[in-house]
Amino acid sequence: MGKSTVADKVIEDAKKIAKEYDEQLEEKKKTKLQDIENILDKLNLKKKESLKDKLSLLSRTETSKTNLEIKRKRLKMEQEVLEEIFVTTKTKLDIIESKKREIILKKLISVAELEYIFSNIKDEKQVRKLVGEKYKGNINMVGGISTGDSTGKIKEDFTFEAILGYVFENNIKEIRDILFGEAEYGFKCSIL
Repeated sequence: MGKSTVADKVIEDAKKIAKEYDEQLEEKKKTKLQDIENILDKLNLKKKESLKDKLSLLSRTETSKTNLEIKRKRLKMEQEVLEEIFVTTKTKLDIIESKKREIILKKLISVAELEYIFSNIKDEKQVRKLVGEKYKGNINMVGGISTGDSTGKIKEDFTFEAILGYVFENNIKEIRDILFGEAEYGFKCSIL
């Protein structure tokens, strides 16, 4: 074998090794690219899931905010209606017919335990007629009576305003249920 044959053989072997190396390098390159694509796919999937979770949370948050705002507006409207009913009822108590007024006054006087009795100016004649010398004057009220002891320290308040306020405050849930037809103070609302 001559020099050129040996050199040709070495060159041929080197080309073969270089070709195998290139093939291995290309295979590693493909594997790495495939790994990178898989990682990118996983990241995109996680990103989509994260975005979906964030959108879902945002949607639930906005729904909750909207429902809360609706409930606030509803409660405000209910409160305005209740206040209007209270004022209207108070006005109607002021103009109650005299026969009914006298019956109410008699009942109130019958439960009064203190010695001095007061009324408004409109009811003065009726109350004075019913209690005689126990009557001590008139005060500013819609109707009913107010009583007190001789020292002025102890008082009973049987005024229409006090009775209405007591009944209204202690029966607000039932009043709401009757007016708005619900067993709870709010209502259920789901937009989505």
